[in-house]
Amino acid sequence: MAEDPVSVVKDYDAAWNAHDVEGVMAFFTDDAVVRMEPSPPDEFGGVYTGKEQIRTGWVEPLISGFHVESRDHQVAGHQEGVGERVIWTAMVSGDFFRQIGAEPPVKSSAEAIVQGDKIKSFTAINPEPPEEAPSSS
Repeated sequence: MAEDPVSVVKDYDAAWNAHDVEGVMAFFTDDAVVRMEPSPPDEFGGVYTGKEQIRTGWVEPLISGFHVESRDHQVAGHQEGVGERVIWTAMVSGDFFRQIGAEPPVKSSAEAIVQGDKIKSFTAINPEPPEEAPSSS
């Protein structure tokens, strides 16, 4: 029997909060794709394909000080042969957000395609980093 897709997502978030790189990675299928919007300033352009890119380009840079409080999980659809689409919102914080000029926690929305107990695709939509405020003279 397939895992409950919402439970899979909640367990995935718990691995992030435990700062467990191997635990986070265990949730992804070998051919998973992760998208981060807006894309961070990295060589991948915010799209990480396969476990190696997901680990080196996304999980390892983000995990330092990372914390997520997710809520409002919903199974938003099923596609035969693909998986269950789960959507949710979260407040996320971590060193990465400070580095891009956002003051954590930031409100993020997320979507995952869950196949059994694995994540096939994951998209995080974060707010645009703040523009430099014009100085008043």
